[in-house]
Amino acid sequence: MRAKQKGVASIEFAIGFFAFWLMCMAWVEMSYISYISAINDLAISEITRTAKKGSDNYMDAVHEVLHREDSIWNQVVDGDDFQVTIQYVESIKDLVNVDEICSKVDVDESAECGNPDHAALAIYRINYRFKPIFSYFFTTQDLMSREMIVVQEYERSQFEV
Repeated sequence: MRAKQKGVASIEFAIGFFAFWLMCMAWVEMSYISYISAINDLAISEITRTAKKGSDNYMDAVHEVLHREDSIWNQVVDGDDFQVTIQYVESIKDLVNVDEICSKVDVDESAECGNPDHAALAIYRINYRFKPIFSYFFTTQDLMSREMIVVQEYERSQFEV
């Protein structure tokens, strides 16, 4: 009876190890997605904090922040993989009427919509072109977008409630 069961443990181990390996790789992939999501949160915070205080070209300030050598995300992600759009809004009434931010933007470009002069409010949006490590079967485009509405400090005198 014992001779008929030779190799069963090896087959069970191989199947079990493969399932365990797949579970570990799924855990690694989900951890990577979570980390990239946190990097997006940090990046949009840094972008808006720096750009809203500037009085020059806001998009130049955004690109300078994304390509800083000492940033945390520069170690993991490429600043060129971010798509940034800035929608300038003059009042809260105009903000309520904004339907879609810079809808005519090409996937590989960053864009500014509206006039930055005397626009006290701005909607900053970043999209990160996420490349999964192992998973090629699902997309995460919506997961890797962040948006923030800020009062432009330099244009703040134009803001009326």
